[in-house]
Amino acid sequence: MNKMKILYITPLRGGIGHWSRCLIEELDKLADITIVTFKRKRKEDDTKPFTRVTDDFVLEVINPERPHHIIEYNNKKSLEDLVRLTDEIKPDCVYFVMWAGRQITWFLKEYSKVLNKKNIPVAYTLHDPYPQIIQEGDIQRFTDAYKYANHLVVLTDEASSDLRGAGITIPISIVPHGHYHAMNKNRVDYREARATVRKHLSVQISDTTRVILFFGFIRNYKGLIYLIRAAPYVLEKTPETLFIAAGSIELAENPSQYQKEIQRLDLENKFLLFPEFVKDYTMMEAFYKAADVVVYPYVGISQSGAMFTAIGMKRPVIISELGSFIKKLEKQGVILTSKPKDPKSVAEKILYLLKHEEERKELAERAYRILENDYNWEIIAREYHNIFKNLTMKS
Repeated sequence: MNKMKILYITPLRGGIGHWSRCLIEELDKLADITIVTFKRKRKEDDTKPFTRVTDDFVLEVINPERPHHIIEYNNKKSLEDLVRLTDEIKPDCVYFVMWAGRQITWFLKEYSKVLNKKNIPVAYTLHDPYPQIIQEGDIQRFTDAYKYANHLVVLTDEASSDLRGAGITIPISIVPHGHYHAMNKNRVDYREARATVRKHLSVQISDTTRVILFFGFIRNYKGLIYLIRAAPYVLEKTPETLFIAAGSIELAENPSQYQKEIQRLDLENKFLLFPEFVKDYTMMEAFYKAADVVVYPYVGISQSGAMFTAIGMKRPVIISELGSFIKKLEKQGVILTSKPKDPKSVAEKILYLLKHEEERKELAERAYRILENDYNWEIIAREYHNIFKNLTMKS
């Protein structure tokens, strides 16, 4: 029996690229996958368009020659190119992995209209149905694009509710984020990681130093400002604590606010900001492995790839209690939660884990095991395959 043919459209860098890499690895066993990705994703790429997969984690699974690099968000010719490729491939189903990017909604909408006319079913995964920072007209703009899909997949109950509240009536499935255990290559242990970070940041990290890490893109909704404000409460009880925030700041709404807050609180030697994208995977692993606790003080997010990466690195996680998915993980004993926008709550949870070393280790080990079993990519791929199969039976 021939495998189902899926035209799979996705970014292949950043968080969604990592997510797609894991899903494609398992879907390849079930279906015939043709990959389309993006020449250009955002305005920052206009001077140096992205034309080739270079992410080492993605390249473990996807040959750089394999994807068709077609889509440019600001070039309508690329829509024509994709339609031609679709006619050539003749897929049983098209699958579009969508982020909340305003620049791509026109492309999604117009391409889906073409698929509707050709009677080719199309499914979207919406990592965030709507932007975290809503602008006027966003709800209508995104909803108008989504209504041409035959099936939507979201990662949380709240995302499904948001779509229903906006008037979406087509079928919606909830498939949670999968684990990122594959990112943990065990390149460095705790001691080696600290030596690597110490050298990279030119900072003193002794055997008695406790390291608190924030890792990932820095945006307002990630709540880094509240971790900075939590630091004095932690340092009052545990002076030998070092805070590190590492991640790209290029899209931050007010990038200077973080260093200003560090200076205002006299934390220059205790809170280090490394505002760059960490491309090297050994360095990324070192940041995680050097940490005693990883903290995500989010103010507007219900799931997080960075959180799954931390758990995959066997690090204990504190994250804001936002949404049913985070609450479920807390009940499973996978994470600790803090109150959103509450520095004292963040500090209390950090101090608790620093004080209880055995519980800290047990939390990390338990989280790793639970995610390996309950958020397994093989299971997730089968769920997607069933969605695609049902769509082709209806078309």
